[in-house]
Amino acid sequence: MKLVFAIPLLLLATGACAQAPLPRNDVELAWEWFNAAETYRNYKVKGPDDLKISAHYFRLAANIGNASAAYKLGEAYENGVGVRQDKVAALEWYRQSAAKGDKYAELRVGWFYHKGITLPVDPAIAAQWYRLAAEKDNIWAYHMLAFMLMDGEGVPQDLSLAQRYFEKSLPQTNDHWAKLKLSVLLKTSDPKRSQALLREAAASGNPDALKELAQP
Repeated sequence: MKLVFAIPLLLLATGACAQAPLPRNDVELAWEWFNAAETYRNYKVKGPDDLKISAHYFRLAANIGNASAAYKLGEAYENGVGVRQDKVAALEWYRQSAAKGDKYAELRVGWFYHKGITLPVDPAIAAQWYRLAAEKDNIWAYHMLAFMLMDGEGVPQDLSLAQRYFEKSLPQTNDHWAKLKLSVLLKTSDPKRSQALLREAAASGNPDALKELAQP
């Protein structure tokens, strides 16, 4: 049975701003709206408007300063979930969230700069955003920085730091490209582990690893 939240669904049609029946702290209200959005988004059996309602609640929470809601709304716009896909709007919401220090939003802003999504490619700025996210222990930020440090993309090449970041992120990402890169970095210092990582990457279908193992 679906929960009924205090904010009338009529607001979706009118666009009116919801008013709480009793005065309350904006932070508390924002988290109530955020939780409502998550509930609608995560129903196993969704009604035709559940994702739209979810995006609506995320917007209400984001508009009164909830960084997590702004990030979720950015995701919704990036992927067209509950709203029409709009990557420019996605970046705007990611920026709003990142400005409040959300590590997931910082990663996404970095990704948009890294891949040139709606703006010019700029690996140096991408790396700055990844660093901000990594400082908050975002594993995928370490993952992205490791590749950039190894290749000298947007940052000075630093193989030692690249190795550290691959070592830190790989247990959680289990990414076959990261395994391949780390195998290269360990080829001299730890050839046995290097070979093991190469085989793991190949077992995951990594084409470069398969090619390397096929060589006599």
